[in-house]
Amino acid sequence: MATANSTYPSDQVQTGRLKSWLSKVSEMCSGRDGQSKLLLETGQILGDNFESPNHSGKFVEHVAKVIAFDYISLAQVDHTEWTVDNLLQCGVRIGGMSDSWSISLDAVPQPEVFSTKSAAMCEVEQAAHKGKSPAWWMYKAGLRSMINAPIIADGTVIGVLTVASRLPGSYDMANVHTAQMLADAVAGSFANLRLHKRLLRELVERETISALAKTISSSLDIESSMPNFAHDLWKIVPAHGVSISLATGVNDDIEDRWSFGVTPIASGSPLQLTLTSDMKVGGATVGTLTVVGKPRQQYTRHHLSLLNTVASNIAGAIAAAEMHAQSMELAATRLEWEQAEAERRELERVSAAKSDFLTTVSHELRTPLTSILAFADLLTRNSTGNLLGKQERHLEIIQRSGRRLAVLIDDLLGLTSIERGQFELKPLRFDVEEMLTDVADSFGPILQEKNQKLSVTMEDSSIEMFADQIRLTQVVSNLLTNASKYSDEDTEVSIRVESDNDDVIVKVTDQGIGIDSGDLPSVFGAFFRADNEGTRAQSGTGIGLYFCRMILDHHHGEISAESEVGSGTTMTVRIPREYESDSEVAARVENSLAA
Repeated sequence: MATANSTYPSDQVQTGRLKSWLSKVSEMCSGRDGQSKLLLETGQILGDNFESPNHSGKFVEHVAKVIAFDYISLAQVDHTEWTVDNLLQCGVRIGGMSDSWSISLDAVPQPEVFSTKSAAMCEVEQAAHKGKSPAWWMYKAGLRSMINAPIIADGTVIGVLTVASRLPGSYDMANVHTAQMLADAVAGSFANLRLHKRLLRELVERETISALAKTISSSLDIESSMPNFAHDLWKIVPAHGVSISLATGVNDDIEDRWSFGVTPIASGSPLQLTLTSDMKVGGATVGTLTVVGKPRQQYTRHHLSLLNTVASNIAGAIAAAEMHAQSMELAATRLEWEQAEAERRELERVSAAKSDFLTTVSHELRTPLTSILAFADLLTRNSTGNLLGKQERHLEIIQRSGRRLAVLIDDLLGLTSIERGQFELKPLRFDVEEMLTDVADSFGPILQEKNQKLSVTMEDSSIEMFADQIRLTQVVSNLLTNASKYSDEDTEVSIRVESDNDDVIVKVTDQGIGIDSGDLPSVFGAFFRADNEGTRAQSGTGIGLYFCRMILDHHHGEISAESEVGSGTTMTVRIPREYESDSEVAARVENSLAA
């Protein structure tokens, strides 16, 4: 009988295979136990001594034993604010992601990890092309592969573990599984770290808010407090500009008062992010507190809440500072007003004393002058021929000088009456040619003394006016006196009269020394005299042209001067043909506006 060989392995063979399998199982268990131990230790390290300066370094060093990376971060998820805020990061420095970075939940490169609650890997370039700004910053920093793993507590994603490598395609599913195991291992410690960070942040916020209120309330000079105030505020509300505005009380308008750093620009600008809070005292808005965000800054409801708290705490101090500033300004204004009032009263006293002096002097001069001129007129008659030719010439000089002095006295009296408000016009209808003829005849002896000629040209010989003839005669006389006084011998003075619609224009032109262009705007001012060699050689008070301007102002006319040094001067008088009182002019203007 034949025997068949068994197809089962012999006992010796079975024992060898069993040992080999058991060895592999033992190695697998040993590796799994080792990794579990590393994960456990990593979680413990994360939860130990948060305040230690080496805390982050120890944690990152232990993570490196579990999974390879060139960048790692732990970020907390705030579902209320819809943000992801960094708690810890290490490795490659990424532009735009400082140690305190905060991004929108929508901006996370792999948002599916929140819905699936499972780790996922991707190539950084792919996420960047999907418009994820953080992924773009990471790509610019040289990172190419990444894994995001959700950190879960009580079924809620409370954070994200991110590891990234400079090498493309450097992660596989085993690495994804490891990253998720790492995220699960540190979940408890991460929750404690998040709580610690929150309590630390709240402590800093309370201390900062207290310091801000103290900074503003400790000084009424808000401008000098702004630098310290701004730097403290930026500790809790990241920004690079702060501005305090106050309500103007008109149409809810707000006026910028104090600022530091970058100044807020027009509202709605896409280039600038601002956060604003109202400052209220007793329910009334006294102003606003505004911060200007840094580039890529995102503000949350928590930032607004902090700004509202700060605005509420400083509103009273700001209002007090503004009231103090207004009271100081009011006190300064009142002091200025009192000083101005005292100066005004003093000027009135001096003016009254001057007017009294001029009136007294003018009257005292007029009395003897009248006698001098009267006796000079009697002597010039010389009916008996007792006077010699030389004596007659001396009498003529006395008469000319007396008439000039009479004109000067009349000007002084007229100026005094104007300043006292006692100047009144006595208009009447007269012929302009007759008035000028009388003036020319009276100036004959004066002009003859310097062998000067006077020409009178009338555009229309039948020009009549309704005005104060005596005052207008004074105006023409003053202009002729100056023309003769400041002109050389053997020169000509001309008077030209023109008619322009409702105005009469009188031009007095000489060939004298002229007036410097810098002095022209001042020649019609009281007691002004141009300072040059020609004027210093002649006597005068500087009130003649001023008096002319006053007379013409009362007639609602005007006077102007054109001159060139060394070539002569032309004085132009424009005066209405028909005089109207101030009340008549006002009524006419009102009627024209109504029409």
